[in-house]
Amino acid sequence: MAEAPTILIGDFGGGMDLDTITKLRDEDIYPSLFGKMGRGTFPLREEVFAPFGVMEVDPRWLRVGVTEFQPSDDRASWVYVTTGYSDPWEVAPEDYDPEGESGNGVEFVMETPERADWAVMRLQSLVAFDILAAAGRLGDAEPLAYLDQLPLQHPIDGGETSELKTMVICPPEGLAKGFALPSGKVALAQAVGLTNAEAAQAAEFGLATIADKLRPLGAYPVTVPERDSVA
Repeated sequence: MAEAPTILIGDFGGGMDLDTITKLRDEDIYPSLFGKMGRGTFPLREEVFAPFGVMEVDPRWLRVGVTEFQPSDDRASWVYVTTGYSDPWEVAPEDYDPEGESGNGVEFVMETPERADWAVMRLQSLVAFDILAAAGRLGDAEPLAYLDQLPLQHPIDGGETSELKTMVICPPEGLAKGFALPSGKVALAQAVGLTNAEAAQAAEFGLATIADKLRPLGAYPVTVPERDSVA
């Protein structure tokens, strides 16, 4: 991921343990970036990893979840963002490097026009894939990077009619690009739903060719499952 900007909130001091880092991100930084929380955080469960052929799960992975945030005065969309993936699981507090990456150095975000259980499930599956790739549990698969595409093989919302069957990873628009913790920097990476035709066009000519068509429709970076294809 691209380097996250330094967005330090508050005077942290030193010697913070993992639980304090988690609380700082979830209770201070996230509300300042995304507004009022919705229904709360939906933790990963062991079965989220099963579709990837992984049955033995590191208990630390289950600290990762997806948090829902309501629309705000300056944002009409619902926001879903992963949490816990930037926890510095393997670093002692005395070894925190504010100029390095905190944990895996990224959290994933998705915007929807309405409250969406499917967005929780999509982000849970996405971050599970990234966890396994980073841990070397998926063969040659690499952790996700900007402009990577993830074919879903089914409609993004789990229904039967949506044409959106691919997700693309991109820098956020209208949201913070990232934030910083005492344990290091964190980039935000946004998942946006595309049709397969749009994904093919974006791969050949660049994501901007599709994004420029979707923005006037209110369908980028917000994911709108019921929209028509623009490719």
